Amino acid sequence: MEDASIELAKNVVVNYKDVTSWILLSVIIIIGIVRYFQSLKLSKTIETFKAELSKKEIKFTRHTELQIECLKKMYDMVVAYHYSFMHFTKPSYLSHNLLKSNLTRFQETYALTIQYCHRNRILLTDEITAQAKILQEKSEKIEKVCIVEYNLLIEREDQGGSQTDMQRIYGTSENEIKAVSHAVIRINANDDVKSFEGEIIKLRELIENYFKQLVG
Repeated sequence: MEDASIELAKNVVVNYKDVTSWILLSVIIIIGIVRYFQSLKLSKTIETFKAELSKKEIKFTRHTELQIECLKKMYDMVVAYHYSFMHFTKPSYLSHNLLKSNLTRFQETYALTIQYCHRNRILLTDEITAQAKILQEKSEKIEKVCIVEYNLLIEREDQGGSQTDMQRIYGTSENEIKAVSHAVIRINANDDVKSFEGEIIKLRELIENYFKQLVG
């Protein structure tokens, strides 16, 4: 009787160990399956994120390239704009025809630069567009000064009966130099002319700094 009881106890222990082993194995398998699917989901999430990031990088790179090209062209135009201003406010020599040409050139470069700025505003910073607006307002006032002086030159041509014969218009080269000198003095006495160069230098610096930021 005792032997039968001992044998029964041994069987119970063995069966208990088998059940426990199967339970542990099942748990391990379930954990493995869960981790596998978690890993698979994570991998898909990472790949999706990489794809979206790549698209954004391409988009960002293209936008930056457009900005760089825009800034290069705009800077070239602003420099020409600046030089055209200096040519009629600080002429290399005093001449009727030179002043007439320089007055026209300033109005042309001013119009081209401001139009380009407006057309490419979406590629420019708020600081650059704000500074360009300041220059536009000043240039509109300076343009009126240019028109007045240009018309005075045309009147002299009409009175002298020639557009090219300075002797008929002024009599002597000294008179021509004196008349043109007075015109330049009148131009430079204008308040907007006085402050213009500082403003256009500021615009050049803003473009330069942002360009360096993009390519640096």
